[in-house]
Amino acid sequence: MSNIKKYCIYTTLYNLGFTFCTGAIMQTFLIQAGFSAEQVYVLNSLMQIMQVAMMLVLTFLSDKIKRVKLVTSISCLSLSLLTCVFLIGAINVELIKNVYVVTVFIVASISYVGVGLYNILAYCLPYYTIDMKDYGKMTGISTAIAGGVSFLVSLVYSILLSKFSYMKVTASFFLLSIVCFIITSIVCGSMVVKNTETIKENKEKNDFLEVFKNKNTYVLLIPNFTRGLAIGIFNVITTIALSVSILDETTSSYVNLILQIATFAGNLFFAFAYKKFSTKNLLLISTIGACILFPFSLELGAIGFFCCFTVASFFKFVTDTAFPVIVTEIIPKEQIGSYTSIRMLIFTGAQAVATLIITPLNEAIGYTGVLIFASAMLLICGVMYYAVAKSVKQNQLKGAKN
Repeated sequence: MSNIKKYCIYTTLYNLGFTFCTGAIMQTFLIQAGFSAEQVYVLNSLMQIMQVAMMLVLTFLSDKIKRVKLVTSISCLSLSLLTCVFLIGAINVELIKNVYVVTVFIVASISYVGVGLYNILAYCLPYYTIDMKDYGKMTGISTAIAGGVSFLVSLVYSILLSKFSYMKVTASFFLLSIVCFIITSIVCGSMVVKNTETIKENKEKNDFLEVFKNKNTYVLLIPNFTRGLAIGIFNVITTIALSVSILDETTSSYVNLILQIATFAGNLFFAFAYKKFSTKNLLLISTIGACILFPFSLELGAIGFFCCFTVASFFKFVTDTAFPVIVTEIIPKEQIGSYTSIRMLIFTGAQAVATLIITPLNEAIGYTGVLIFASAMLLICGVMYYAVAKSVKQNQLKGAKN
């Protein structure tokens, strides 16, 4: 089996496992388990902080890791630890007391150190296993497939919730997540390392200090931070909608369905459109679309929420796929590991800040105001990345002429 096929399988299974132990499903489970909205916000911040700690270390070490495939394969298992804790709590609700809250926080801290490692190496792995000329299309298609599969499984999850006990159904899908992470690790580990000469050359050329000499590293600090603030808020929109009673435990599962539809549609669209329209143009247009629609999500009732959230999420997932692709167009390949560590460190750190400021922002300007703030932060990011990518392209054209 080719590496591209294995990459699609590995991406699909990891996304499926990730879907059922994070995001809307995790937030709904924790609230049903007795966590307060504030505890969910703090937990989200803690998870981001632990990722930041690992990414800070990887800023200096990521390009020195020799067995990238093996370490990526092991890091795929990180979330299975936290999912096991969720599974135990869902099976035996009597365990859900103060000691359970503490346990979730401790295990989440450990698991998200591994997630921080995975998030960096997942960007490095393609350089070792595929032709980077196909990276944009492959990323779009593989993520679209992952979204399609997750949508179908999420649909089954929603149907089962309407017929059976919430905790029993959710426990079954936590178990599914654990199995997905195990298979993901095996498939990732079976990929064949290619491009060995190029990798050896890049290792010899690599000097992590070079990324600090690149002015774009500093220019992009601001948009990476503002995007983190925006995504940190958008990621807890289920908790926000539950807090204002737009959603309940049943309708909140529809958020997951919407996210999978948007993932499939957004990434498939990107895969076939990015070469025709260019990555930077798609990034800018999709950013503007998401920024316009997200603030309306809480203003039009449940139906309006789902309509606005669906289209806004489509645009958001186009931008999510565009970012790693546009980075490869801006940053030299020998700096990609260190730069990705810096980018993800700033981005993830901002997400941790975002969930901590939601409550005071809500008290000052309301939840709709919070979403307007998040949209403004995302717009700053999209515009600045567009400008830098355009500048780099112009410089490359000038260099080619000279």
